[in-house]
Amino acid sequence: MDKNQMKILGIVCLVVCAVCVFIAIERYQTNAKKVQAMNQFMNQGSSPLGGMMKGMTGAVKPATPAATKYALFFALITGVGGGVLLVKSQSNKDAENYGSEP
Repeated sequence: MDKNQMKILGIVCLVVCAVCVFIAIERYQTNAKKVQAMNQFMNQGSSPLGGMMKGMTGAVKPATPAATKYALFFALITGVGGGVLLVKSQSNKDAENYGSEP
């Protein structure tokens, strides 16, 4: 693989990593907002089951959704891969420059 191809592929991997991180953050925030809305619904006395649900379950805490875990996993893989590709593209460049100097 050519050094320019490795550099471009490394940059693409890092962009995919950033996209995965943003997806993970968005999914977690969406889940936290839904849990907050459920807690507010249970705390209100206007619903017929609101008071009973509060006494039975207590407050619900947000957990990490599976989509967030997968997005972080793929972000880790693509981030490491992109970093390795960028380092290898630089080391190939340095090796070629080293051999050409007298």
